Amino acid sequence: MGKMADPPESGPYRLAISTSHLLHRAEQLAADRFTHLVGDTVTLRQFAVLAAVAETPGLSQIDLVRATGIDRSTLAEMLTRMEKRGLIERATSEADGRARAVTLSDAGRTAFHASIRHARAADAAILDMLPRTKAKSLQSILMKLAKLADEAAEKGERTARRQAKREARSRKRDAKRKAREDKASTRTATALVGNDA
Repeated sequence: MGKMADPPESGPYRLAISTSHLLHRAEQLAADRFTHLVGDTVTLRQFAVLAAVAETPGLSQIDLVRATGIDRSTLAEMLTRMEKRGLIERATSEADGRARAVTLSDAGRTAFHASIRHARAADAAILDMLPRTKAKSLQSILMKLAKLADEAAEKGERTARRQAKREARSRKRDAKRKAREDKASTRTATALVGNDA
């Protein structure tokens, strides 16, 4: 895969060519198109949550972070607001008692199904701004970026789990070593006291 040359670091920073900024602008365009069609019923991000939960009922909040790309703290606040509005329900997960499983309420299912055609129309409105071949390329590139982001997140999670296991083993070894040292110190002290008597 070819790499684009970075602009010179000594030159002025140009927001107009910043990939991060351009992706943010594209996200704003998508959210604006969606809001224009759906109105105030749900936001684009709330729709993403509803769609993920409709696709896989009972997802945990961690699963929803992965599925939607919404960061944990933002998602937690969103879920609280969505639950208060009666769009979702949360209960203790049967698979993991520490996690909360998220499901759609009747109102959430209704809002989701009512928004699907608007979400599709918003996607089409954005892609229709480009020539057909460019629209397909954009869709492919965005899907590739999402896949790479998922893979990077999974790799980071695996690395964190391995590190946590290593640290736990190290703590266990240290505790055993300290227990042996304490036991040896106790035997030495007992022997010294016995010799003094």
